[in-house]
Amino acid sequence: MPPVVHPAGDRGGPTRSHAFIPATAEGWQTVALTEWELIGEEWVDEHPFDEITYVLAGTLYVTCDDVTVEVTAGSVVRVPAGSTGTYSAPDRARMLAIYGPNPDGRPTRIGGLRKL
Repeated sequence: MPPVVHPAGDRGGPTRSHAFIPATAEGWQTVALTEWELIGEEWVDEHPFDEITYVLAGTLYVTCDDVTVEVTAGSVVRVPAGSTGTYSAPDRARMLAIYGPNPDGRPTRIGGLRKL
């Protein structure tokens, strides 16, 4: 099987995101990969799959199961499937989110975005 290129694109929406390998309502067999950014904002969601976030720039604070960790550029954090993750960037953070497989298209619960 040959390599597949997923080109860069415009980052849009409330979290200035771009899905290189999109998560779809029908589900996906491998991983989903999205670049996103928070600037003085907080995002809350709960996934039925693991979410691994690689911080490209800035500092991100992630709260899960009543524990908050600081994640600096070059570091990775994992929020386990079924846990609510709160992602906060008082200043700015740019990230890559990697979602584990979701072959059945189980839904994500979105808590939403708010300004800090």
